Order: sequence, then C-alpha cells, then structure tokens
Amino acid sequence: MQFIDLKAQYLDLREAINTRIQGVLEHGQYIMGPEVAELEAALAAYTGARHCVTVSSGTEALLISLMALDVKPGDEVITTPFSFIATAEAIVLLG
Repeated sequence: MQFIDLKAQYLDLREAINTRIQGVLEHGQYIMGPEVAELEAALAAYTGARHCVTVSSGTEALLISLMALDVKPGDEVITTPFSFIATAEAIVLLG
C-alpha cells in the first residue's frame, strides 16, 4: 500500500500542470517570471502577510531571515545538531 499516491494526484492535475509548464517554457522566464509574482501574491494572501518573497532554497531562506534580524559576526545563534548542514552554513555565511 502506497503512503501517498502521487500518480493519482498528478493524473487529476496533469492538464493544468502541463499547461503551466508549457507557458513557462514558451516565455522562457522561469526566474522572476509572472508565475513567481503570482505565487508570491497567493502565498501572501493565504498567510495574511503584506508581502511574500520566494527564494531558491532553504539555505537562502535561512540566510535572509538572519539578515532581517540583523545578525552580525560574533552574535550568538543557537541551532540544532539534528539538521541538514545548510542550517549551520547559513549562520557561517554571515561571518
């Protein structure tokens, strides 16, 4: 027994998914394209936030969060040892 039947979910959404992918391929703007703005607006509305910024990775999300908190070299940042290395990497990237 499958835990999640991704194929069945995909089959239900296949036409919509393929249409959106084809649109991106046709206009060629997969970075900062109209779909990105659409996603950010939808996420902001869903969460009740005034703004939403999508990023390329979890590392970038952590780094931007630390920058928003004005974390500087020498500041104490506590993290868990039970995480992917990118968690500590984001802290180290700030110096």
